[in-house]
Amino acid sequence: MELIPVKGFKHLVRDLETGAILNLDERAPLGLKLAKNKRRKEQEQIEHNTHNINNIKSELTEIKSMLKILIEGKQDNG
Repeated sequence: MELIPVKGFKHLVRDLETGAILNLDERAPLGLKLAKNKRRKEQEQIEHNTHNINNIKSELTEIKSMLKILIEGKQDNG
């Protein structure tokens, strides 16, 4: 396997046999893992916020129904 540096990139080399570009930076996998964890946490936060919003919408609908019943009761009583 013969490797030649990719111009302009310190950690990248091209395998002349396969044409593949390889990353020789040993820290790259750690960066990918951190990015994946960050995306997972962001997705969990979005799901949590969506759940909370849906709960609030449900509670507001319930409050509106109760207010409607109270108003109709007052109108019937005078």
